Amino acid sequence: MSFYIPLSYNSINSEALAQVLHKFEGRHHQEIIASLEANLAQQLKVNHVVAVNSGTAAIHLALQAIGVQPHNYVLAPTFTYVATVNPVLYLQARPVLIDCEDKTWNLDPNLLETALRDLKSKGIRPSCLIVVHTYGTPALLDDILTLVSKYEVPVVEDAAEALGATLNKKPVGTYGRVGVYSFNNNKAVTSFGGGAVVTNDGLLASRVRFLAAQARKNAPFYLHEEPGFNYSINPLAAAYLLSQLPDLKNITDARRTVFQNYCNGLKNAGLIFQEEREGAFSARWLSTFLTKSEVVKSRLEESMQKAGIETRPLWNPMHEQPLYRDAISFQNGNARQFFNTGICLPSGNTLSQESQSKVIEVVSRVLM
Repeated sequence: MSFYIPLSYNSINSEALAQVLHKFEGRHHQEIIASLEANLAQQLKVNHVVAVNSGTAAIHLALQAIGVQPHNYVLAPTFTYVATVNPVLYLQARPVLIDCEDKTWNLDPNLLETALRDLKSKGIRPSCLIVVHTYGTPALLDDILTLVSKYEVPVVEDAAEALGATLNKKPVGTYGRVGVYSFNNNKAVTSFGGGAVVTNDGLLASRVRFLAAQARKNAPFYLHEEPGFNYSINPLAAAYLLSQLPDLKNITDARRTVFQNYCNGLKNAGLIFQEEREGAFSARWLSTFLTKSEVVKSRLEESMQKAGIETRPLWNPMHEQPLYRDAISFQNGNARQFFNTGICLPSGNTLSQESQSKVIEVVSRVLM
């Protein structure tokens, strides 16, 4: 079905793209990529950025660069998209899945502590922790970073959904040893396929760049001593992404306005909203809500489909995916409850007031 109100729509700024391409006309394509990386580094206030061809590639490179080995244990949230955890398997490591807390829907620090204690009692020190900023809302990083420092576990921040989000005015994705971003076609700022690894560790950045370019040694001939990957970003994708970065604040503000309009228009509908904690500034990649029950959610989804309005369920927990059912997991029931009752409403920064009013009207008719 062709939805007349899509979940999220990215408008193409052809004029901005043309200006970027004209600027680099006749110059080496690597200059476009270098300019993108410098621009991102400036916006994120980090020392090093390596642009790659997807957020998944960015996670894979980050994990390998910090030294994850086969049979190592990697902590990760269960309430996330599968691309967060799949790179753990690429490296033949073992994911340990942790449920979320019920306010921001991010990784639960209390369960994380339980997991760390349990693993330590078995003589296991995890190679790293992946922290996701779910749907663009910052995780409880203060608690998490304090906790993992006691166990000497490095943090990889999956900020794939959270470009534009901050915690205490510092961009999320820049708190851990390494952070990753995605610029997939469904993201607020897109290259229709792209990602980035960010860090203040120069050696780690060099390792990521080396692995992303087929692990070719610096020699006058082709020399390879270990497997690498074809993960470098396409220069045209880099150019398109570069053309959008000046609009990041406007795009983020527009998505936050969409979310707030839902909160205002549906305040009596019995929905539970994803919270921002003190000091957090969510990018509101998607406007997500919990309904009262699975039955109510199903009724709402059916009504929205009939009205030509695209919605999505929330993430199906990793520990319930066939691929990860045998993984160690620490659960509190939140992720399962969120999947059963949660829904994503149209969230694009180009969503018109007329279209959003239509969405609110249909939701109100079902729930109020």
